[in-house]
Amino acid sequence: MEKQEFLDKLRLSLNGRVASETVTDTITYYEDYINTEIRKGRSEEEVLALLGDPRLIAKTIAETKGGEMPDPRQEQERDGEVRKHYLNVPGWAWLVLFLVTAVLILSVVLKVLTIILPVLLVIFAVSFVVKFFRDWMN
Repeated sequence: MEKQEFLDKLRLSLNGRVASETVTDTITYYEDYINTEIRKGRSEEEVLALLGDPRLIAKTIAETKGGEMPDPRQEQERDGEVRKHYLNVPGWAWLVLFLVTAVLILSVVLKVLTIILPVLLVIFAVSFVVKFFRDWMN
């Protein structure tokens, strides 16, 4: 991995998770750190290997800077996918969903009963007649 690729992955992993100022400060810090270590005589590959995975660094930064809110003007992207808020549903919608589900389940149960009930009635009637004749014969 090269320095620019490292910084791009770090930036992409931070976008939408922390404030834009934090992203800028972090990228600047790591770019300066890498350049300083290279000037000290280390190779670029060695410095990047010591730093590790940029996504793990971003995760740690996001967890420690968790109280900061991302810049609302910034696109909310994470790993190339737009964030979606699935559970941001009002209470009345959950109630409607529950009622619709209950009605559907009840209608399926009643439909199955209307199919099975005539068969069960015939089985019970035949069983009753057989028992009646057995008792009558004894």
